[in-house]
Amino acid sequence: MSMENPAEPAVEAHEPQPLISSSSSSAAAAAAAQAPASTTTTATSPLPGPIISTPRLILRPLHPLSFPHPYTLAHAETWISMNLTEPYNAFAICEISDPSILIGGIGLRPGSDVSAHTAEVGYWLGEPFTGKGYVTEACQAMTDWTFTERGDTYRKLTARVFSRHKASMRVLEKCGYKEEGVLKEHVRKHVEIWDLHLFGLLKREVGGEQDK
Repeated sequence: MSMENPAEPAVEAHEPQPLISSSSSSAAAAAAAQAPASTTTTATSPLPGPIISTPRLILRPLHPLSFPHPYTLAHAETWISMNLTEPYNAFAICEISDPSILIGGIGLRPGSDVSAHTAEVGYWLGEPFTGKGYVTEACQAMTDWTFTERGDTYRKLTARVFSRHKASMRVLEKCGYKEEGVLKEHVRKHVEIWDLHLFGLLKREVGGEQDK
């Protein structure tokens, strides 16, 4: 998911796309396809309460209110379709002063099979709200919450960042993530080709847990 740089409207390893986990539109589509069709959330539904709070932000389940530029109604519908049932993996980022207005999103993409103990973190932020440290604040809160509330499931969090998204790398480093490797010329977007940087953080590195 990227961040605090207006040039990277989102995160995903950080491209403008609904997340989450860090990242991939195919993951979003798969999650949407599996969402129960019988559950409907509308603009008149009660606003969900916060799951996580920080000094300036709240992270709450999604609600079909307007998404900030450059995101569209299609992005909103995809995000909401991923968040119809618990356990919620995609959350709205809102300023604590106005929880009804969504300014970005953050969430987890659970691993599977031999990587079921991991999850990939992804996030995005609307351009009008960049440059305030909001992404770092949300990422740190999400990381702490995941290891506290879902630590029995997730023992490692990961993230992938395109080489041109330096702001995203700084966000992850501030939150304790370490670069674990680089896949050279691994990403192609339009006519540009970039390296893909891999970041990770172990639960035991933040909670004092011993190796098992």
